[in-house]
Amino acid sequence: MAKTLFSLVFAAAVLALASAEASANTFVCQAVGPRSVGYGRAFFVADAKWQALLRCERRSGLCIITYCVPSY
Repeated sequence: MAKTLFSLVFAAAVLALASAEASANTFVCQAVGPRSVGYGRAFFVADAKWQALLRCERRSGLCIITYCVPSY
């Protein structure tokens, strides 16, 4: 019984730590075009910008980045 309880507590602690680290240092960017809006989220700001531009340009030919902010 003690081993099972310890395993559950340990798994919960690891899961909480992993989810906190995954969302701690990411960037969110928005790209806007004439007919669409695209968002990107990534660890590096350049990757987040790239994702936002690609998603926006699928529906609209020309898009610009309007903002990039750190997400916590």
